Amino acid sequence: MMYRVLCLSVVLSLGYSFPANQDGNAAEEPLILTKYIESGKIEEARAKALVTQLKPNITSYAGFFNVDKKCDSNLFFWFFPSQSNMKKDPVTVWLNGGPGSSSMLGLLTENGPYELTLKNELKLREYSWNRNSSVIYFDNPVGTGYSFTKGSYPECYPRNQSQVGQAVLTALEQFFKVFPEVRNNPFYLTGESYAGKYVPGIAYAIHTSKTSVRLSGFAIGNGWTDPYNQLKNSEFYYQLGFIDDKGKMELKAMEDRQQQLIRENRFIEARDKEAQALRVFLAKAGYQSNYNFLLAPGEVLPDFKKFMNRTEVKKALHVGNALLNTGILTSGALAADVMRTIKPWLETLMNNYRVLLYFGQMDLRVGYAPAMEFIKTLQWKGLNDYKNANRKLYKVGDDLAGYVKTAGNFTEMLIRNAGHFVPKNQPKWALDMYNKFIFNIPFAR
Repeated sequence: MMYRVLCLSVVLSLGYSFPANQDGNAAEEPLILTKYIESGKIEEARAKALVTQLKPNITSYAGFFNVDKKCDSNLFFWFFPSQSNMKKDPVTVWLNGGPGSSSMLGLLTENGPYELTLKNELKLREYSWNRNSSVIYFDNPVGTGYSFTKGSYPECYPRNQSQVGQAVLTALEQFFKVFPEVRNNPFYLTGESYAGKYVPGIAYAIHTSKTSVRLSGFAIGNGWTDPYNQLKNSEFYYQLGFIDDKGKMELKAMEDRQQQLIRENRFIEARDKEAQALRVFLAKAGYQSNYNFLLAPGEVLPDFKKFMNRTEVKKALHVGNALLNTGILTSGALAADVMRTIKPWLETLMNNYRVLLYFGQMDLRVGYAPAMEFIKTLQWKGLNDYKNANRKLYKVGDDLAGYVKTAGNFTEMLIRNAGHFVPKNQPKWALDMYNKFIFNIPFAR
């Protein structure tokens, strides 16, 4: 049996497959830009990728990059140039987690220039991350969202972060050929949740490859990076009053068992035990999701699947007859990866790039306190400076937005009154945080 662990939310997880079209007309083929790039038809590729049929109209480009010719695997992207100065502003990749959650969900509900309303209509977002930067949203990895493979399962689905990282790097190399004017701009990777593995995996692929892609740094929100240390939530739940002594003991026993299974490299069993512990907690707390403990059970959300299944949306995004994948095969292929750590790669990267790890205060899924236990175990050249650094108030105008600690190129931050999805819960503060990071502006003085 396959499980989806750490999906964006119970309500919004992409557990669906859609027909290529609903009106019975023959669907167009998906726009795969790779063949145009290889033929030197860069301007044609760019012109075909232009998105022109969505309202309100803003400049964007969408299509696919082939990342594995043997399997015919293709990553879907949606690119929004900076609203300010595309030729100079930083370029950023945004990734949602899962494994198996479409990054289009982050685009439409968190930080993209489009915001999906409860009426399933698009409106412009006030605090869009492309105000002063160009942002690429990838459906990652293959098998997620519109990204697809024509190859067999599981051989043609990524099964570890090395494969995930190499696929995105292959797509990025093609992207910068289509948009050469931003090739030399500062370049960052960002994401949340299970992107706590994706982002370091991609960064490590860039770091260890002879590639023209030049990385400046990366930021991760509530990232699932080191399960062994991050799964210890029972004390946190107890202190918040969600469970009593008996419940804490029950969950603590499950956490101890998970850690034992990880030590024994029994990763799938550890994942199953983690999923069981989550179900036990939700039942005791009376919640459907543990992404923000301030939200009442049953939060009303936009109908993401209905919007993405519209014929006119699929046509505008050049996806042809590509299905909006459920993510189930992606999750299954990465089953053993869920409980593996990516900490050694992160340690290497922290010695070479600017890194921001930020956390929503109200997240019970990948919370701040367990993350601090993980961060304390990191071995990197700035460790002593970090231990001795003072934690400071992070303010946006007159608002106390959170707390921040910086040592060298590394910053960790807590954002107040936000859950698992910081840009969704605190859009103004999240944009300020993001801009300060990509423009290397101090968070506090």
